Amino acid sequence: MKEATLREVQARLGDYVKTSAAQPVLIVERGEPVAMLVGLGRRKKRAPVKLREVLKRAWKDYEKYGGMGHEQFWNELAKDSNSRP
Repeated sequence: MKEATLREVQARLGDYVKTSAAQPVLIVERGEPVAMLVGLGRRKKRAPVKLREVLKRAWKDYEKYGGMGHEQFWNELAKDSNSRP
C-alpha cells in the first residue's frame, strides 16, 4: 500500500489515480489516515446492450413460444427453489 499526504494527492491526483489501479493509496493528513484511494481496475469493455434490442428479442420469444400465467410462473419458481440443495 502506498502512502501519500493529502497535499501531495491534491497536487498530483492523476498520478495517484493511476497508482491506485495497482495498489491502494492511503491518504494522510498531519500523520493521521483520512481516506483511501482504491482503483476499480480495468474491465474489458463490452458492447452496450440497448434496451430496445432486449425488448425486441423478448417479444419475438414470446410470440414464438408463448408465455405463462401468473400462477404458473410462481409455481415454477417455487419448484426451482425447492430443488436446490
